[in-house]
Amino acid sequence: MTTIVERSENHLSAKLKRLLLTLTESPEIAAFITLLVVFLFFAFSAPNFLSAYALSNILTFASIYGIVVVGVAFLMISGEFDLSVGSNMAVAGYIFLLSLLAGIPPVVAMLLALGVSTFLGLINGLIVVFTGIPSFIATLGTLLAYRGLVRALGGGQVTSYTPEGKPLLFAVLNDYITPLNQLFEPAGNFRISSVWFVGLVIVASLVLMRTRHGNWTFAVGGNPGAALAQGVNVKRIKLTNFVLSGCLAGLAGVILFAQRSSMNELIGEGLELTVVAAAVIGGVSLNGGTGTIVGAAVGMLILSMLEQGLVLLGVTNEMFQGVVGAIIIISVIVNIYLKREQE
Repeated sequence: MTTIVERSENHLSAKLKRLLLTLTESPEIAAFITLLVVFLFFAFSAPNFLSAYALSNILTFASIYGIVVVGVAFLMISGEFDLSVGSNMAVAGYIFLLSLLAGIPPVVAMLLALGVSTFLGLINGLIVVFTGIPSFIATLGTLLAYRGLVRALGGGQVTSYTPEGKPLLFAVLNDYITPLNQLFEPAGNFRISSVWFVGLVIVASLVLMRTRHGNWTFAVGGNPGAALAQGVNVKRIKLTNFVLSGCLAGLAGVILFAQRSSMNELIGEGLELTVVAAAVIGGVSLNGGTGTIVGAAVGMLILSMLEQGLVLLGVTNEMFQGVVGAIIIISVIVNIYLKREQE
């Protein structure tokens, strides 16, 4: 005869299994739960964390680097990596800057910078697709090569752009959202880059979940052999996602420059690990075939929130890097466990 305790345990076990199934089918849910936990922790422990300035800084940081995460998430879901995004972003920023200094109109300068970053992404894709070199190794090489290009463009010094009047393009890309900032005292630091980020996440999510390219991206990442047998052009899908990753890295570089109006050779260093961490925290599988754009974006928000919260607690940047490393390991373990439960 089943006792009340046994029935209670069976009921609890059934609820736990349903929760695990939900997390497996929607990996971004775990990211949202993590975001809430991190937010509540810093809300009660970090001074001024709930101020408009601190929260807007979190969103501004997450929005610029989150643009890079979108492209990286597409690539990771298709089973590949791009470790050169930080260097690529810096190259685009320098191309934009040097073009402006040469008197090229801002819009043309931006298109030139995006063209270069897209071409660099194409180079990554061609190397991986036509040589068979693992993307982790190939883009590790281009990371160093593109960073060398950054140093050649920078000439070992900080370069600024100080025109008499601020170009309209700068305002469109990343100006303050003044009406929103003035609602708070002290004022917030909300910027238009957040709008671009949210819009991009929505569009990219629709592409991934509602289009043939998105379906094929999942198929290629999950089982490239089976996808090829079904007539999917595996090389084209991966090449397209490498190009997308390069283009979005360039866009982030242009938007970052529009905010700072200066460039240095250190911009983007270490970004590759941050965006991969954000994607993994958001439920994107390191093995490909699983993940969402929304989850990756939430992962970037979590890292941005962690950095801001730790700064307010007086923790050094080195400690933040250690926290990110620990989170990557924990996220991978959780993803592996959820995948086993699904099987």
